Amino acid sequence: MIINRKNIRSFDYIQVSDKWNFGDKKEDKMHRIHAYPAKFPAFLTTKAIEFAESKKIKVNSIADIFCGCGTTSYEAIKNKKEFFGFDINPVATLIAKTKSRKYSNAVLQKYFNLILHKYNNMNIDNPEVNLVNERIKYWYNEKQIFNLLKLKKAIQNIINLKSPYYNFFMCAFSNILKSNSKWLTKSIKPQIDPNKKEIAVI
Repeated sequence: MIINRKNIRSFDYIQVSDKWNFGDKKEDKMHRIHAYPAKFPAFLTTKAIEFAESKKIKVNSIADIFCGCGTTSYEAIKNKKEFFGFDINPVATLIAKTKSRKYSNAVLQKYFNLILHKYNNMNIDNPEVNLVNERIKYWYNEKQIFNLLKLKKAIQNIINLKSPYYNFFMCAFSNILKSNSKWLTKSIKPQIDPNKKEIAVI
């Protein structure tokens, strides 16, 4: 086999542009509503749109066929572009749907106060705690299970299931599950930390 060395491009000679390495401003807080592995920097979407439009390419809509936690969806909508995406992971689609909507800070605060009040004044029967899946009991102690059930029920009782605010608070609820469990904090594999201090659910 004969290789024409003129066609081989060495990466050492490709110039690196700082434009694609650094953002111009801080990421919006919405990108931190839920932890997600291998999330790429949000500014890449905005810079890609700007680059396309600088080349006279009109961008009306953006698709992301493996959308993950919706970084592209949030930035696309922020830049007034239509978006559609897909992902097989139900947690990813929950985060992406949450990040694809606009919210009122006043309404979020109102719901937060109502949920907190409901949580602090709610009683749950012990049989409900005992009925949870055995894997849940493996990762959480009884007090944590009790409080997680209370918080989830408070969200469900306060907000209509069809409301985008329901997704917002369920997304936030999902985000606290790992930190409240016995999972070893920086471990990728499921591993119990016998010395982990209990974190208050609320």
